[in-house]
Amino acid sequence: MRNLTGVIAVLALVASAACTKPDERLTKAVQDRLASDQIVRGYHLDVKTDQKVVSVSGTVDTSVAKDQALAIARGTTGVVDVRDHIAVRDNEGTKSWLNKSNGAIGTAGHR
Repeated sequence: MRNLTGVIAVLALVASAACTKPDERLTKAVQDRLASDQIVRGYHLDVKTDQKVVSVSGTVDTSVAKDQALAIARGTTGVVDVRDHIAVRDNEGTKSWLNKSNGAIGTAGHR
């Protein structure tokens, strides 16, 4: 009986570790993609993954940056769903810049 309990405990540990590794890889993949993106790389966004569902949280200055971060997470291979916990800090300076940008990358439709 003692051996059976030990075997079950080891199997549970192995199953838990097997589930964690893909989530860790997805988190790292999303973080790497966010860090290399022109629009969102300057923001501190927290990425967590649970059973291939990615949660992104933090604060950005524009809705463009928020949309870009979520698109990056959704576009990462292996991600099943994305939870949005990003706050937008739109201010007058940002809105003015978007209005003057005349459709620059990532700003189309946000005037």
